[in-house]
Amino acid sequence: MHLLKESTKIYWHDRLLWKYFIKHIPVQIRPNHITAARFILTPLVVWLVWRGDYAWGVPLFAVTSFTDTIDGTMARMRGQITKWGIVFDPIADKLLVSSVLLVLIVRHLSFYLGIAIIAIEIIVALAGLYSYGKDTVFMANNLGKTKMCLQVFGLGLLLLGVWLNYDPLHWAAIAVLFASLVFAIANIMALGVRKAI
Repeated sequence: MHLLKESTKIYWHDRLLWKYFIKHIPVQIRPNHITAARFILTPLVVWLVWRGDYAWGVPLFAVTSFTDTIDGTMARMRGQITKWGIVFDPIADKLLVSSVLLVLIVRHLSFYLGIAIIAIEIIVALAGLYSYGKDTVFMANNLGKTKMCLQVFGLGLLLLGVWLNYDPLHWAAIAVLFASLVFAIANIMALGVRKAI
């Protein structure tokens, strides 16, 4: 299927992660297992953040976020790309980001910025689910990858700022999350143009 071929591009971080980390993961563990683990870990991260247990919540958020890089690199480098992974990997990311954001909005974040990020994530997730049964699945692109990196980095800064009670990290997090919103909007526009072509 052509959409699987389009997702085989190898990135510089794929080679780096492969050399020092992923090639040591047993072959019985597949990329979809890592994605499923992210679905399972997300409620635990949210619960810890909701409780204010940042000593556990922040490291677990970092580990859970890192699984996004692991499963994608593993899929490309091992030739284990699946349609399920293409669709549900970004949904797992959106679930993690949106649910942690929702908790943080209630306590520490600009309400409108948080709602805007979550709304865009829901739109993209619904579009991905809609296209799951069709031959055209929205592929991850550089705009989407940059957006995800900014979201994770921004949330990480915000969690650290709350944990350490350090306001400059809070303001830096808002700036990074705002930048992620710009990339998210650009990504949706790019997907729309690509779909029209």
